[in-house]
Amino acid sequence: MIRLLYIDDNIEACRIVAAFCDRCGAFTVRVLGSGEAALEWLSCSAADVIVSDYTMPGGMDGIALLKRLRSSGCTIPFILFTADDSPELREKAYRNGASRFISKSPKAGSPLYQLFRAIYWAAGREAPKNEGA
Repeated sequence: MIRLLYIDDNIEACRIVAAFCDRCGAFTVRVLGSGEAALEWLSCSAADVIVSDYTMPGGMDGIALLKRLRSSGCTIPFILFTADDSPELREKAYRNGASRFISKSPKAGSPLYQLFRAIYWAAGREAPKNEGA
């Protein structure tokens, strides 16, 4: 099982990702709504992969969360999953230690399929061939 921490303040996005994870059967998922909650949860729990939205409430966006994690020595693979597909944000994510950057935009293809392929990759596992079908 891949232990996935999914951070997003959009409840509908959380439901969609959690339902897809349940359908795949290869994940245990913890969903949280803010970077602050993620830091607190990670202080006493473990994840194999972290997926975070960029825009979240409070003072901590996905990049700020990534910076805090990396500065504390956390090496858990981190995927930024965001509707903001700007080249500047993509570059900033990678510069600060993101493992992958996935756009939520349907223009980029199938965002959920791309996300789950990236999660399997980040966890060092091979994705099922029929995933996303």
